[in-house]
Amino acid sequence: MNIVRNGLRRVIRVLNREMHSPAENPVEGSSNKLARPYSEARALAAQALKGDGWQPTNFSINLGVAPCNHSCIFCPQSVHKPKKARWLDLGLLEKVLNELPEEGVQIGLSSYSETIAAPNLLDAVRLMKRIRPKLRIAMASNGTLFKEGLFSDLMDAGLDHYSYSFDGATRSDYAALVQKDDFEQCWANLEKLVDLRNRKGSTMHISTHIMAFEGREQDFEKFKEYWQGKVDFIQWRAVGNWGGDTWNLLERMRNAGFIPIYKAPEKRYPCFSIFHHLKLQWDGHYYPCVAAVPDYEVEHERHCVPNLGHAREITWQQAWQNMRAMQQAHLEGRWNDYEACRSCDVWGLYDNIWTEEKKADGSTQFHIEE
Repeated sequence: MNIVRNGLRRVIRVLNREMHSPAENPVEGSSNKLARPYSEARALAAQALKGDGWQPTNFSINLGVAPCNHSCIFCPQSVHKPKKARWLDLGLLEKVLNELPEEGVQIGLSSYSETIAAPNLLDAVRLMKRIRPKLRIAMASNGTLFKEGLFSDLMDAGLDHYSYSFDGATRSDYAALVQKDDFEQCWANLEKLVDLRNRKGSTMHISTHIMAFEGREQDFEKFKEYWQGKVDFIQWRAVGNWGGDTWNLLERMRNAGFIPIYKAPEKRYPCFSIFHHLKLQWDGHYYPCVAAVPDYEVEHERHCVPNLGHAREITWQQAWQNMRAMQQAHLEGRWNDYEACRSCDVWGLYDNIWTEEKKADGSTQFHIEE
């Protein structure tokens, strides 16, 4: 255990160097630097060593599902959209929030649609800040809706971070990626959001990103040049395949002329995500990773990874304890035991912090390098 603990402390030192302060490092990404899409969550993993093992530092909450107003070719929720909208019960959310630590966990808030359209968004943020005021909330949005009153209320409620998904740096790329020409509208909405924040004197951070595809580097540089100094953080964001070949996302992107710059390393290692993150779906089930997204083609939602239990029946900490089997499988190189992991490439978006050891019996064991 001392070896693991020392290794984890080394990881903490590395991750602390990767933490981004918007005031000190307002822009990440350039034509020669790929930004990991979970860099902020990884920075929070600096707090992962608590007691004798890993503890979650990043918790995703899905407010609901609805037919999204975009059909992004890189998003699994565009492959098979739900037929109707369904939303997370706030009473259940209250139970979960009361089970969370008071500090040390970032909440990633979104919905499988445009998050701003979620009818429970504002009440959910207010509930989170009332019950766990010290926890940081980062909300993801596609930027197509601007409701000044709602945005003002979200700032007043204490929303810490607005992640604005711009995705394409030019109008033509944007329209091809999201399959709808909302480029000018989203550009104007981001201008309005920045102006509102400045007028209110809000401390809410605003970030945006452009998907990193071959041949788009200069377009990103022009986009960055315009928005630098207006928003706090700009990413040239690596594109993963969200749970592997289940969705054929890479093929969809290539067929449209978009080749991701990111390529997964040839040699596989454990996915760091499952050692610091879990998620709550709109229906109350816990799931282990960002790639655990539902398929609506079947009568009932199908996930390519087993759930960890329902929030009405188990506590948040028990859900995390139920992750141990999956963590152990990855530590033994048995990621293929899980359908969601077999062809997923999200694991490579995290640095390889693992040392692989071959035991006398021929088995594999990964541990944190010293």
